[in-house]
Amino acid sequence: MLARLLIIPSIVVFVLAAGYVVFTTGIHVRSYSMPAGSMAPALVPGEMIFASGGFYSNQVPVPGDIVLFNLPRDGELTTFIKRVIAGPGDRVKIEQGRLYLNGVLVERSPLPPDPAVDGLIYRETLPNGRSYEIAEVSDHEFQDEIPEIVIEPAHYFVLGDNRDRSNDSRFPEFGTVPLAAIVDKASIIWMSADWRRIGKRLQPDP
Repeated sequence: MLARLLIIPSIVVFVLAAGYVVFTTGIHVRSYSMPAGSMAPALVPGEMIFASGGFYSNQVPVPGDIVLFNLPRDGELTTFIKRVIAGPGDRVKIEQGRLYLNGVLVERSPLPPDPAVDGLIYRETLPNGRSYEIAEVSDHEFQDEIPEIVIEPAHYFVLGDNRDRSNDSRFPEFGTVPLAAIVDKASIIWMSADWRRIGKRLQPDP
């Protein structure tokens, strides 16, 4: 009898959870796991996320988006997840660890420490108003000095949120990412060792 009574609440929870996933992600859902910490504090190793599959087949990335893309590495395609910082025609520079877009210093404000992340935590706000948290060991690490570059047509400059522990567009061998390689848009965390992070939406507002 108890088992029968639990069926209806279980169905309701499942339907609500499925509805939330579709609402935040869309119908074409893909799942990914995070093997490394380059996107901390947004994502930490071991977490699993849902993403909107094929989202960028008819959309262009907006600075601030967390995107998934495929690039050839060692003879095969490898999927990466990073945050889009700038697009075609934008000018990007990093000086003493600080990000400049089109000649303007990007706003950054300190936040309290995050026990899940080794480093200083900041809130970075792009010129379009979208903000997110980043982690920095310091402003004097490798790749904290990048001469200004202009993003070529149909390409995007991407960074990991864990700035001093990410292989991204700051490195010549990585480079900017072609639009054709960007496939999915990260949506929500659906599995984490920290249950409080389950259901966390990954894209910044608005």
